Amino acid sequence: MRWGLGDVWWLMVIPIFSIALFAYGHSVRRSIVRRAGSVQLIQKLISSLSVERRLVKQLLFVLAITLIVLAALRPQYGRRPQTLRQTGVDIAIAFDISKSMLARDVHPSRLDAARTLLSQLMEELKGDRVALVPFAGIAFTQSPLTADQGAVKLYLDSLDPAQMPVGGTNLAMALEEGIKLLTGKQDRGDKSSRSRVLLLITDGEDVATDQGEAAKKAATKAAKEGITVFSIAVGTRVGEPIPVVNDDGSHAGYQKDSSGKPVYSRLNIDLLNTLTSLSDPEGKKSRRVFEFDGQQDTLSMVVDELDSLQKSALQASMRHTYNEKYQYFLFPALLLLLLESRLSERRGRGVRS
Repeated sequence: MRWGLGDVWWLMVIPIFSIALFAYGHSVRRSIVRRAGSVQLIQKLISSLSVERRLVKQLLFVLAITLIVLAALRPQYGRRPQTLRQTGVDIAIAFDISKSMLARDVHPSRLDAARTLLSQLMEELKGDRVALVPFAGIAFTQSPLTADQGAVKLYLDSLDPAQMPVGGTNLAMALEEGIKLLTGKQDRGDKSSRSRVLLLITDGEDVATDQGEAAKKAATKAAKEGITVFSIAVGTRVGEPIPVVNDDGSHAGYQKDSSGKPVYSRLNIDLLNTLTSLSDPEGKKSRRVFEFDGQQDTLSMVVDELDSLQKSALQASMRHTYNEKYQYFLFPALLLLLLESRLSERRGRGVRS
């Protein structure tokens, strides 16, 4: 036997208070009889009333209240195992906040448009866990896997390229950080039974000296871990000069190279196609890169692809559910209250008709 609401034992003061109240009522009655005049005369006048019957009624009432309180404490006895399952997909979002994402070939900028798109995407994710990995020249975990998309959106709104300590774009580090989140030992559960996605949101430019070779190795590693790599390619193939933005957000010209010419940033769709295909060596997914220039409905395409992935258990846990036994207290209490209401205090009348 256990009590589901054992922390409210103070409710037991209710029947104790009832007993005290009845005792006080008896004392008041005796006092009134003594002050009314001749005790013998008063007793003859109220001789039809039975003190014993009154005590029985009060006893029935106190017992009923006690049983009701015990029922409110949720008595439980016996238990049965129950398996709980929550389904969804684990998604590590590698979000590019390098300065090239300030280019304005996507209105109002690649960064702002991608931020809006990602916020809309998270509103569509029901039952999925999301992690956020901002990256530029380095990558770091802003938010571990969580089902609280609202918290991730708060982090997303605060991302600023000016806050990154290292400039440039390091796709390899972003992929490695995402893989670590999706395969970490701290993430309990049967990982093999869950669909895991690493979503790159970037213009695809990689300034590493190895021309993206490290990123390709990381994508191959993701495939070995059973991780699907998708990419939202933000920008246009024509490109746009990278703007210089003041602290107040105003435009201050364009970045220039050593010869004084503006530095252009173009969508590197070829590298993104290569990275996503490396994580799909068997070619199971025909489309993994979604171009986003602010014109087409990229959101619905991404949502459709995520929905097509096998929904698997985020958590398969066994817990014991206890059998509720409150009815064994509540039903007798109702019967006692019914009997108490029908029982008369006058002699020879039994119960009221």
